Parts: sequence; structure tokens; C-alpha cells
Amino acid sequence: MSESSEPTLPPYFPLKLKKCEDVSDSFFDCFDFNSAPNGDKDVGRQALIKCGTQLKLYKECMDKFKGSTKAVRKD
Repeated sequence: MSESSEPTLPPYFPLKLKKCEDVSDSFFDCFDFNSAPNGDKDVGRQALIKCGTQLKLYKECMDKFKGSTKAVRKD
């Protein structure tokens, strides 16, 4: 994720692997707290921005341990 790009949820969200439990819980807690409905239509996007550090750590851990999501052709 570059500095200028807007944060997005990965396709495996809200999957939580045991090996990534701590960083997953940290991100989920932050996102849950900051995305509570408040009348702002952009509350979800703002929560992702506020929880950017936790989201980055969640993605890094999950990408490391979740395995490949690409289909592998077996001949």
C-alpha cells in the first residue's frame, strides 16, 4: 500500500488465523471502535485510515501465513 493510496480491506477479511490472532484482534478492535455508526456515510473509510497501522500488520501476517489464493493447475 503506497502512502497516497486509500486503505482497503483484503479479500480474506474477516478471516483470522491462529498465528495472526494478536494482530487480527488489534485491527478488529480498532476498526469496530472507529466504525460505529455515527451518521457519517464515510465512517468505514475513516476507520480504515485511523486503523492503518493495525491493518498493515494484519495484512502482513495474513499474507505470510494464509497460503496462496491462486488456483494451481494440476496436470
